[in-house]
Amino acid sequence: MMTKSILLAGTIPGNDTSLLTGTATFENNRLFIGKAEVPMNRGTAAMIAAVCKTVQHLNGQMPYCVLGNDIGTKIGSRNVYRYLVKNRKNLPYDIFGLHYIIPDIGLHNQVMTAIRKIDPKPVLVADAGFMYVAKAAGMAANYDLFLPDLGELAFLADEKAAHPAYTRGFLTKLETDPQDLIQKAVMFNNTARNLCVKGKTDYICRGTEILETVSSPAVEELEPIGGTGDTITGMAVGLIGCGYNITEACTVACRANREAGKITGPSPASQISDIISNIPDALKVQLN
Repeated sequence: MMTKSILLAGTIPGNDTSLLTGTATFENNRLFIGKAEVPMNRGTAAMIAAVCKTVQHLNGQMPYCVLGNDIGTKIGSRNVYRYLVKNRKNLPYDIFGLHYIIPDIGLHNQVMTAIRKIDPKPVLVADAGFMYVAKAAGMAANYDLFLPDLGELAFLADEKAAHPAYTRGFLTKLETDPQDLIQKAVMFNNTARNLCVKGKTDYICRGTEILETVSSPAVEELEPIGGTGDTITGMAVGLIGCGYNITEACTVACRANREAGKITGPSPASQISDIISNIPDALKVQLN
């Protein structure tokens, strides 16, 4: 398969207002952006690590990363937005994986204007904060893939909510009627063209149509380990970068994430890095 170039953007916890940019590498279970080591506790760093392990396994291209430090001040998030706008002429990447960032509608829309000028059009994948701001800006339909959990799906389904904290009374339907929430999100143009809904059962959708569901292997011990949703996003981005279509990539990522958990045999002391280290073996099971 022909491999594609990947840009990953988001934030990590920290007080330093400078940006961390460079090609990611993954060595001895440690993540580096350029020469700087980045702890992969969860969030954007866990996503990047999962992309790295996936493309390493499939001989793909390592991702270029743009990371801001942000602990709620918005400075790091705004720096990421502004970097993407300022460097718009140097962003001819095939795939954009956009992750944790504090929403800013104006800056988000500037980023989208810049990305629209890239030819050919890149695949746009958003999780967490980038997904929130895309929906709040009314630009969700410009994206190719969102990866919400069930609570975030309820936010996408609520045409009046500007943030997941203000989602109305859809929570009672999370497990019993995700199809209804998917239909609402699509009806109000609040979601990307494709959805990967992460939960006890994972739903892979195009528009309102559920194309695949993944519910096994069931590893309940994964639930309290922060970052397991981020690794699904990372594997999906990595698989798209290695030539898989979006539906295939999401299906394999959901199954492999569960398989990596099963291989790890997690306990309450397990960290997301333990799961990430087993991604290659999990992909072997799912792709063979």
